[in-house]
Amino acid sequence: MMKIWHLQLVYLLLTFAVTNSCASTDKWSSTVTGNNITYKTTEAKKPVKDYKGNYATIVYLENLGFDKLGQNSNKEDVNWLLSQGYRVIEFDYKKNKNASATTINKDIIAINNQLASSNFCGLNNCSTNNSYILFEGYRIAKNIPYFKDNPDVYNTPEAYTEGDMLYMDIIYPANTTKTVPIVLSFSYSNSYATFDSKTGKLTNANKDLRTFLPYTFAGFNDSFLEGLPAHNMAWAIADHPKYCPWGSGKPINGKNDTYKSYQVNPDAVQKVKSAIRTLRSMSNDLRLSGNIGIYGFSRGSTAGSMAIGDKNVPEFENAGFNTGVSDDVQAAALGPGVFDYTQIYNSLNDGDENLETRCPWAWGRLEDNHNLWETMGASYLVESSKTAPVLFFYNTDDAPYYHDQITHFKTKLDRLKVTNSTLINYGTGHAVPQTSEALNTLYSFFKKHLNPSTVTVSIKKNVAYFTENNDSILNYQIAEKSLNGTYKRANYIHPLYTLDGAVLTEDFPEDHLHHRGIFWAWHQLYIGDKRIGDGWEIENFSWDVTSVKELKQLDNSKAIQANVFWKSNQWLDANSNEKPVVKETTTIRVYPKETNYRLIDIEISLLALEDNMRIGGSEDEKGYGGFSPRIKLPNDIVFTGSDGIVIPNNLPVKADGWLDISGSFTKEYKQSGITILCHPNNPQPSNQWILRSKRSMQNAVYPYPGAKAVFLSKTQPTTLRYRLIIHNGNANDFDVSTLYDIYKNLDKKNSDQN
Repeated sequence: MMKIWHLQLVYLLLTFAVTNSCASTDKWSSTVTGNNITYKTTEAKKPVKDYKGNYATIVYLENLGFDKLGQNSNKEDVNWLLSQGYRVIEFDYKKNKNASATTINKDIIAINNQLASSNFCGLNNCSTNNSYILFEGYRIAKNIPYFKDNPDVYNTPEAYTEGDMLYMDIIYPANTTKTVPIVLSFSYSNSYATFDSKTGKLTNANKDLRTFLPYTFAGFNDSFLEGLPAHNMAWAIADHPKYCPWGSGKPINGKNDTYKSYQVNPDAVQKVKSAIRTLRSMSNDLRLSGNIGIYGFSRGSTAGSMAIGDKNVPEFENAGFNTGVSDDVQAAALGPGVFDYTQIYNSLNDGDENLETRCPWAWGRLEDNHNLWETMGASYLVESSKTAPVLFFYNTDDAPYYHDQITHFKTKLDRLKVTNSTLINYGTGHAVPQTSEALNTLYSFFKKHLNPSTVTVSIKKNVAYFTENNDSILNYQIAEKSLNGTYKRANYIHPLYTLDGAVLTEDFPEDHLHHRGIFWAWHQLYIGDKRIGDGWEIENFSWDVTSVKELKQLDNSKAIQANVFWKSNQWLDANSNEKPVVKETTTIRVYPKETNYRLIDIEISLLALEDNMRIGGSEDEKGYGGFSPRIKLPNDIVFTGSDGIVIPNNLPVKADGWLDISGSFTKEYKQSGITILCHPNNPQPSNQWILRSKRSMQNAVYPYPGAKAVFLSKTQPTTLRYRLIIHNGNANDFDVSTLYDIYKNLDKKNSDQN
């Protein structure tokens, strides 16, 4: 017992030693809660101080209005921070519901502004370049080296002849079973070597300015990075690649301040790539998923933009640390910056006069050295659609050249079909997003691309189920299903769900009991002159689904492939068994949900197993047959094609490429719908549709004219491809035409098969 008591005493003394028992409490006025909250300040026994003697400080937000990710107790994490030499100021929100994700950013802004003013919680000695806001459950990895600087690049000051190390700081969840993505930002404050003319020596005065608050977070009310943990993400900030005062720098034997307000390649891009590799190399130790995003503003945007491209330039690769680790990023949010220096002369007096004057000092005249100028910007590194998705953000009343830079860069991304979007006029001037609405746009963008939803597929004996985050998407019917032994059917989709979870399709509807969900079938089935069945009416016809397997995908979609044999009791072998007449191979691929829609691809491949096999639609002027959705039809149903509203007719109507069906499918009478895209490689013509607004299916007619049966080959499969867009709203609420253009250009085979 004495030994146990002694160990407990030692632990208590160690804890006392770590915290130094120097703690005080008081109140702080919170914008988020609308009242005073309690804070507690604890000094470290061995405090870390910056060059000026001010204290490294962590403002630790605890008991927030959302779940904590890290599994340590707050006491454990605070004691760890104290052991690292940080002064810790704990803000206790007492689970206030207003201290929620994104809303908490208001207090982040207020805290940073007070820290920057050297007047925070009664303290005037908190470091303005070594103070951070951490959410409960998170820790900080400080001063992680990512590149050794070459002093010959910017040549400032002259005494700086041995390169310094560039560093990053990483804020990560502590003790968590769940890995998280991370967003990396390159500082828009420069660290640099400083020469003291009085002592004749270099000093550390400006070596650690990654988060110099007057120039970074506080200077622009930038709360995005520090707010990421509220969205289950980590974040990191790295020294800006230009290790030199922003207004200085020159080539060897060049003019002074040649590099005023810009950076130069290959130095900058090499550092960016090395930082990403270094960060990814630490994923296992810090419980990071390996998915990395870039957040950049102003000079930080110019630097960060160099991470998104897919072009391989040998001179830019494999410099720095962790060579062999991927330097790919999965997304980037880029504010105003410079992405293509060849565009700076588009307009005069638009804010980039400094570049117009000094860039020729470094690279010669643009007219004579266009290729060299190109290599200095991110646009040069963008070569194909493999470029990471980008969200641009800017205010149109900022310096006009920023708008021009983004416009030209976005035009290139659009041409290459790189996913991109813009957030415009969230504020005024040269600023970052600060409102909850604008910040949510940024957070949602990174959630989508760094931690995308996962589609799962479960293949059972009777049915294959597609789900996403426990939400049902669709079922594919494998085993035969009937209504009291009649209308036996298999090989179709039902139920198909809306994004809100309502059932969109119908099975065994009273008006047409043979209709079933999303199906593909034909009235006419001939071998030579013998009619052997009717797959539409399900007469003398059956589907034998012999196998269903999952296909490997290179993205977050899921796909199955079913092998199906068509059989008829009118076509028997020598033993009076039904003999297969057509081999059908059908692939169903489901993509994760986007903001307001989901994509589902269906490919049907038909190969005749008998000579002179023919299929056809109804033997009348309608000619219906082929790919057919049987969906619920509310009273406000609207059909829309590429040329506008389409009115159903008794006979086929034309709607080139795609057709949308929208209405109030849910109990809440919210608009939603389904868009059907026909791939242009389908047998032509494929622009004929049978549409009905009540008690019927909708039909993308094939073959046309449907009354005339067409041959199926025994050697070359007849392939039909369709894409469904399950969406909220109607056809005017998203860009169907662009989605159709993307679909048209897809390769015929879009998955790696087992």
